[in-house]
Parts: sequence; structure tokens; C-alpha cells
Amino acid sequence: MSVVLLAALVAVSAAVLPGASPPALADGAPSYGLDFTISLERDSDLARVEARVRQSRSYLKEVLWRRGTVEGIEGDGEIRDDDDVVRWLVPAEGGQIRFDVTIRHRRSDKGFDAWIGEDWAIFRGDDIVPSARTLTSGGATSRTRLKIVTPDGWSSITAYPKGDDGWYLVDRPERRFDRPVGWMAAGRLGVRRASIDGVEVAVAGPVGLGLRRMDTLAFLNWNLPALTNVFDAFPRHLLVLSAGEPMWRGGLSGPSSLFLHQARPLISENGTSTLMHELMHLAQGYRAADGADWIVEGLAEFYSVEFMRRSGTLPANQAERAFADQRDWGKDIDDLRSDRSTGAVTARAATLFAQLDAEVRRATAGEASLDDVARKLSAAGAPVDLEGLRAATESVTGAPSGVLADGKVPGY
Repeated sequence: MSVVLLAALVAVSAAVLPGASPPALADGAPSYGLDFTISLERDSDLARVEARVRQSRSYLKEVLWRRGTVEGIEGDGEIRDDDDVVRWLVPAEGGQIRFDVTIRHRRSDKGFDAWIGEDWAIFRGDDIVPSARTLTSGGATSRTRLKIVTPDGWSSITAYPKGDDGWYLVDRPERRFDRPVGWMAAGRLGVRRASIDGVEVAVAGPVGLGLRRMDTLAFLNWNLPALTNVFDAFPRHLLVLSAGEPMWRGGLSGPSSLFLHQARPLISENGTSTLMHELMHLAQGYRAADGADWIVEGLAEFYSVEFMRRSGTLPANQAERAFADQRDWGKDIDDLRSDRSTGAVTARAATLFAQLDAEVRRATAGEASLDDVARKLSAAGAPVDLEGLRAATESVTGAPSGVLADGKVPGY
């Protein structure tokens, strides 16, 4: 499956739907309606995707994407296929585009990070409807809905709110083109819901697998407020999906959602939590610059313990033991730089952030902490690197950090 191609397809659809002219948004920019339909069949590796655009004027003019491995592309308007690049010239009155997408994807020899079988399917919308390059007029933006068509006896769930008409309402204010992203599931599902500290939470997964949905909901009830107290831009909707084999045995986050294999404990024997780690990725709202994945992963790992300590989920002595284990695991790391942080690198980085937290508290006489640095990184929204981390820390303490000085950070 080609993510880029699908992205283009998505963009294409967004531009094509016929109908009455959608109203302008609050900022005065015009908009076009965009409906995505994802159709699933039991044990079929292909999803049929239809993107339909409503526009009375030519707001969405064209879409460019790479050809990729998407199958069965057909649609309205003119499609120019030049080797790996496909250009779709969108009809002024709108229209639709249809294509097939491969669902199953093996992450490693330890399992899949997207699956469909006889009883259920779990996948990311990002892989079904990837990002696209579009040409619009007047700064037009999409007004997007999503419907998942399932076999008889199945239901579906996403992180998006669902209207009375059965359509999920996809609204991403930071984007002009609202594509449905994040984790999604379909099948015979069990769902538990709660409102926790202003976040609408759903914990879901296939029935009959022995999933501990209520345990997960209780864990979130204890710990989510500690996280949202620091990161107030945390998503207002959260979907936590879980399943067993043949899914990959780990945790993976996505926009407003995450997947956690049912074999992963909520709290490991070493006092860390994969669930809290992935929640931190949702809260951070930024990605790593080249070679700086240790910052993103190290902060997530530090706070996975720290937030449980603050909530009382971990007694103070057990939290200290968890930090000690991280120090021991990462003690031999002499270079943090990597585009993909390993476990030992992440542990070394978490130890560094514990030291940085102590330094900030000392420098500000307890008036500030690493929380304030982390908030500044999130507010900036840019890819994070060591220079950005140093700048954010100095803006909080008023002086350069000794912990982050040249020669103090392994590899720098």
C-alpha cells in the first residue's frame, strides 16, 4: 500500500464531492464538503475507499500523489498517470474517487500493526487515507465526515465523535484538509466509556479475548488528570484499542488514539508503563528532529513514571526504584543521537531528564520544574532538538543549563 498515493486519493476525494456550496468558516475562508467511506469485508485484505466532495465552485482544483500500490483507482474528472506521479484534475462541480487499499501490515516477525480477519479489524486511518498535496482557491478548507461500512454483526469505532446520522465528524482545526487519521477498529467490539478530566475516553477491543477494559479505564481515571494538568492541549477525545494475536506485542500511539497489545501490563514489574508512555506521545504534540529521538522518547519514559508517582499509583519508593533501574539500564550509553531510540538510550535519556528536573527546581527555588520546559516544547510545535531543549530550559531558569552543557549530554 502506498501511503502517499492514498493520501492523494484522500485529497482528491475531498475536492470532488458534488452538492450545494458549503458555508464559509468563521475566518471567512470558503469550504467544501468531504465524505470518506471505508468499506470492509470479513477476512478480506482490501478496504474499498470512496472519497466524495461537495463543491459548487472549483475550490479544490487538483491533487498530486505517487502511484504507489493502491489498486483499482477510478473516479470523476481527468487523471494523468506519469510513472510514479498521478495528477488528478478535479471537476469544478465536484465528484468522487474510489480505490482499494491493503489493510494487513506486518510490523516485524512479532506481529502486525494493522489486521483484518474473520471477527475484527484494527488499523490506522493514516494508512487508509494518507496525506496529500492539493491545490485550492481562496484558502478553501474541507468539512469532513467518515463512515465505516462493516459486515453484518460488526460495529466500528474511532476517536471522532459520531453524529446521529452514523457519520463520524472529523475536525482537525490545525489542518485545512481534514483527513481521518488515528487508530480505528471494527468487528464484534466491547466498549467502555468515561469522561475523565474533560477528556471523553473510550476503551475498546474485540469481544471474547479476555480484554481488561475496566482495568484500563480505572488506570486512566487515576493517571490522566496528572498528565492533562501539565499538558492542557491533550486531545479532548481519546480512544484506547487493545487486542491479542496476531497484533504486534507493544504500544503504538496515533492522533487522539493508541493501540496496546493485551499482553502488555498496565504497569511493568520495573515500575514503567507502556500505556503512560504512549499517552505522553499524544500529549507532547511534536516530533524529533534528525538524531534527537532520545528527547521525545526520554521525556515520555520519564513522565510515564513521574505521573504515576504524582497520582499515587506508584508509591514514592517504587518510583525511585524505577528511576534507579533506568539509570542502571542506560549507564553504558555514550551517544544518545539516533533517529530511533533504543530501550537503553531511552533509559539514559529519562535519567538525564530526571537530572534536568532537579536542576530546574533548584534554579527556581521550586517555582518551576521540567513541566514548564516540556510545556514550552509542546507550545512551540516544531521538531525538537538539543538546541531547542536548551533554549526552552534557559527561558524557564534564566540561565544556561549545566545538565545540557556541551560534553554533559552523551554524544554531544
